[in-house]
Amino acid sequence: MEKDRFIRFALLIGGVNKHLQRIKIDNATEIGIKGVHAFWLYELYIHPEGMTASELASCAMIDRSLISREIDLLKRNEIVAVRETGKRSYNAKLYLTDRGKLLAQRVGDLALRYQHEIDRDIGEEELTAFYSTLEKLYRNFARVNGEPSCFAERDQ
Repeated sequence: MEKDRFIRFALLIGGVNKHLQRIKIDNATEIGIKGVHAFWLYELYIHPEGMTASELASCAMIDRSLISREIDLLKRNEIVAVRETGKRSYNAKLYLTDRGKLLAQRVGDLALRYQHEIDRDIGEEELTAFYSTLEKLYRNFARVNGEPSCFAERDQ
């Protein structure tokens, strides 16, 4: 029924998110980072030119204050480095160190392993349609909530 679709969607997305969080926490602990850092490492890895904390927060879909609190830990553990780009520290670019790049590669390898297991019985055509639709749904949710969509720039 059409009126039940949103509830079903919300329950399924919530369930998928629960499983995803468990995978992130379990595997991040194994490689010596926090679960919240896994996607940050990936984003910084695919942006070797560096990202500001605001850019990283936008793409990771989290509050900038969380990144600000965690950056010192990542710097102390020599996972990220910060380069000032001017007089204002909020414009500082975050970069992965060599250690950070190795950790990001491990995160990527683990993600690929899980992706293969999770996608196992789903054809490529189905996956392509699914991700296309999911990204459209995400952009629509962002628009409804008056927020920018990180995926908009990737799709262009």
